Amino acid sequence: MIRTRLIAAAACGIALTQPVAAQRVANPTVVYAVGAEPAVPLPLFGNNEESNEDVADQLFLHLVVFAPNSHGTADNAFVPSLARAWHRIDPVTLTFDIDPRARWQDGVPVTSRDVIYTWGLANDPTVGLDRSRLDPIASVEAVGERRVRVRFKQPSAEQVYTFGFLMQPLPAHLLEKLSPSAIAASDFARHPIGNGPYRFDHRTPGLAVELHADTAFFLGRPGIARVVVRTTTDATARVNLFLTGETDVLDKIPLPSIPQVTQRAGGRIIALASNRLAYLLINSRSPGDSTQPHPVLGDARVREALAIALDRTTIAHTVFGAASDVPDAAQSQIWSWITGGTIHGAPANPARARALLAQAGWRDANGDGVVERNGTPLRFTLIYAASSAAGNLVALQAQQMWRSIGAEVTLEKLDGGVVGNRVRTGQWDMVFLAANQDPTPSSLVQSWSCKSAHQAGSTNFAHWCDATFDQLVQRALTARDQAAAWRDVLTRMSSQRPAIFIAAPGNPIAVNSRYDNVILWPSHTWLSLWQWRVRPGAALPRDR
Repeated sequence: MIRTRLIAAAACGIALTQPVAAQRVANPTVVYAVGAEPAVPLPLFGNNEESNEDVADQLFLHLVVFAPNSHGTADNAFVPSLARAWHRIDPVTLTFDIDPRARWQDGVPVTSRDVIYTWGLANDPTVGLDRSRLDPIASVEAVGERRVRVRFKQPSAEQVYTFGFLMQPLPAHLLEKLSPSAIAASDFARHPIGNGPYRFDHRTPGLAVELHADTAFFLGRPGIARVVVRTTTDATARVNLFLTGETDVLDKIPLPSIPQVTQRAGGRIIALASNRLAYLLINSRSPGDSTQPHPVLGDARVREALAIALDRTTIAHTVFGAASDVPDAAQSQIWSWITGGTIHGAPANPARARALLAQAGWRDANGDGVVERNGTPLRFTLIYAASSAAGNLVALQAQQMWRSIGAEVTLEKLDGGVVGNRVRTGQWDMVFLAANQDPTPSSLVQSWSCKSAHQAGSTNFAHWCDATFDQLVQRALTARDQAAAWRDVLTRMSSQRPAIFIAAPGNPIAVNSRYDNVILWPSHTWLSLWQWRVRPGAALPRDR
């Protein structure tokens, strides 16, 4: 059985402002800031942007959600949400029963029609979704007004997760007359109507989104009446909003700000196991012609030398803090069960790096400090977003360490949109990226499989393809010893160096002490926000 570490955190006492004297909490509110505007808070259409997913989780229910303190993705790791129950018919067949109390916020019942419609959207090529997550599913069909039958291509331990958690139905009666390609720009996207604990109230472009509790929510009246999601692109500004009491929670606290936040928070910060991963993605294909290998980085020995030349532990701890792990492959902290609860990468070995380059024919023939082969210097460009303080710090340290082995690296700090366009069009050598991993390692196919290398909407930006890796992934999906099988997968990835994995950071989260029943998740952090409560006597003026 897969054992994924998911942590539910109890309320922490963090007093940042003086609460109003004891009073009835008339309009309990949570305000938090995000780095990107949640402009399209719809399942399937949010471009995998975390801010869109955060808001969509308040508006649209998953069929099932992880149980508090659950481990893994076996059937018993989940509890009902939109689906009140699910049943295993055989090793490749499940049925999900939609709760008959569920309603869209215009009063129309949620039915299997909505699930089938959303399944069709997920498979529509014009939607642009990375469909690799859905590949294990053979068919989905309605077998009643509120029952859906799902057949999978093969047995696996992740079937309830694959369909039940990843499926967030959209309202067929409101969308089916629209072209799928038009939904993201539709009136519905600007003012969604969901089935979750919150109703969309309004969005002030560039500033904030406001949600109000659905008091008729069938799973219970939300304890938080109002949720305000502020758009604040600058990380320092987000810290300041928390420190001045203008926001109630702060996640992904920048390392330089932790002492200040800790002091103001009375030392009470929740250390949450994280699904975050920071890495340097390598383009092994020629930027001008993807059919040809990169003149420098196409050589696996060069990639290995560049990886082991870096003191990744120092970089990770300097940039992300001492709670960061250093993986050798795409493994965030929530996958630590694969390696026995710990993640320790190989140490730096500059001498071995220099020897590898020499074996591959790279030598400094003219004494300029840069090695070359057949007249081609070991030079490349590392790009990163100007808004990424972490990317800047990682790039500067890596550049210095690579210089010691004869590699000359140019750093380009670019607008985030430019970075995205360069990466999508293949015009890059190396790029600093940060990703949020799904709770299950089967999601590796989204960014690292041969199929995703040629799939529209894929996050396999390097078009990396390794047949052995893919075979090991398929074996792991049905293996009895899940940890051992996924270790083989990660070991293979490490040996091929499609990227240099810098850090699996933790996610320190500060939460104002005025909240009770706080439940946080390593991925989809605010999924249980509707269950929070403001303590009696702890209201602020914005709660009135």
